[in-house]
Amino acid sequence: MPKTHQEIIYQAESELLNALTNNDRGLLRQIIHKDIVYTNENGETFIGIDNLQINDPKILKIEKLDVLEREISLFNNIAIVNTLESRQGKYLSLHFKANYRLTRTWKFCKNKWILIATSTVII
Repeated sequence: MPKTHQEIIYQAESELLNALTNNDRGLLRQIIHKDIVYTNENGETFIGIDNLQINDPKILKIEKLDVLEREISLFNNIAIVNTLESRQGKYLSLHFKANYRLTRTWKFCKNKWILIATSTVII
């Protein structure tokens, strides 16, 4: 039986989180749009995958990430994923541990789901 779009998004989310914790830049480039728009918890906006802090483990290294809540809403070829995540790791060599509320926007194009935007708020 074929997977639903919701199941595919759930799988893409899992791949994304695994790639983030394993610093798998190859996989991140496959599932993140090259012109992604990302707003971090400080209100800073980064445009383009090459400008994201996840590209440099000396800046940001996520060591542990747990999804506490996840809600997926589908709108034709757009999926909005709201999550509550517990994250810990290092930012500029300083240890951090906090809960974050994230909104990720996925778009179905060229027969696959790709991440086009993310916004993060620290809780």
